[in-house]
Amino acid sequence: MELSIDRSRVKVNTIVRLNAIDYIIFFFMFLSTLLIGADVIGINVGVNLRLDQIFLAFTSLMLVLRNKYRITNNIWIFLFLVFSLISVAFGFNVSRGVLYYFSIIYNVVFIFYLYANFIYFYGPRRFMKIFRHTMYFQFILLMLQFALMMVFNYEIPFMPSYGEFKGIHRFSLWFYEPSYFATYVSIWLSVSLYLFLIAKKKGYIKDVILSLIMLVISTSTSGFVAIAVVIVLVYLLWILKSISLKKILFLLLVITAIVAFRLIFDHLYDIFVSRLFNSSLDSSTGGRVSMWTETFNVFKENPWFGVGPGNYGLYLGFDETYVPSNVTLDMMATLGIFATIVFYMLSITLSWNALKVYWRSKRKFKILPAFVLALLVFTLILQVNQGYLRLYHWMLLGVLYGLTRYYKKALKRQWIIKKMQREQNINQ
Repeated sequence: MELSIDRSRVKVNTIVRLNAIDYIIFFFMFLSTLLIGADVIGINVGVNLRLDQIFLAFTSLMLVLRNKYRITNNIWIFLFLVFSLISVAFGFNVSRGVLYYFSIIYNVVFIFYLYANFIYFYGPRRFMKIFRHTMYFQFILLMLQFALMMVFNYEIPFMPSYGEFKGIHRFSLWFYEPSYFATYVSIWLSVSLYLFLIAKKKGYIKDVILSLIMLVISTSTSGFVAIAVVIVLVYLLWILKSISLKKILFLLLVITAIVAFRLIFDHLYDIFVSRLFNSSLDSSTGGRVSMWTETFNVFKENPWFGVGPGNYGLYLGFDETYVPSNVTLDMMATLGIFATIVFYMLSITLSWNALKVYWRSKRKFKILPAFVLALLVFTLILQVNQGYLRLYHWMLLGVLYGLTRYYKKALKRQWIIKKMQREQNINQ
């Protein structure tokens, strides 16, 4: 006898029927994700107001109209807002701090919760489709930018190249600089390589190849470090399960690719890769490390609540464009130790909760550890750069939160169905 389950009692997150607002949301979600790193497309209003921030706010409004936007309880988000506000009150320049604080609130409301709610209500598959297509589009634009510069010496007005360094043209698409661009692309590489090797999703091989090309063209040392870190971490996770001929051949392929790159692009390799080994750490990072002492001294003078968000340069007698070169020290010096700890607790708890759901699913939802890996790599790369308010950083946090909530709900749904089946078996 077949069991009849009343599935109407089981709440699901799927959309039965899409309307015009849904398609508007999908379109602007595509635009918002496509331009989330477009630092050069904006206006300066004390802080850099990017065009994409308008799209992000509009998309959030559309979710509200569709009744698919929720600000759920998250203690670490709440504490970060509280300690940041206290930092504003104790800041070197309160008006500058207030302006910067609005940016913090914006990132929470219009980025973190936007991506979390979009994934929760529309599902990971639709988000990944949008995310991947934005990366394909950026790849095409980068190739166009690269070809126009190398062949015709022409720059696209809204996407100028980053200039030349020792005879090598550098590219950053519409990001502020190549290291910013490379940091963002590291998310794509991390997720794609994990899903290709660990989850055995063969379709992601093209994503791996395209992201590697983009990182190389960026000519950012951060990008080359990201490539190495991602490959090492994913490969270690891969061989921990078992060792096979295929996995040994993959390692040989990687080594061969490195040797070939060294021989074919020797000038590029010597300038942006070998300097990691042939010069001091400070020199290989473009002088960023030498600034760490200065930033740490600012933190020691103001350890509890910092000098105020956005006040680092002003505190040292420069303008607001003078910023630290390490994201952790940046928060410590400007927001203080409490806000810094809370911010990293947010990342840690998001990652831990995602992994708990992954383990509860008996390792079924592999997109969860893929994005945990992406967040880990992203955070490591940011240690030689600044910017805890980067839009795509908060996008990544929101994505991980949304994925966890979605799959946690899916597990609960499965549990309810199994419970109903047991009840029907007992009653027969």
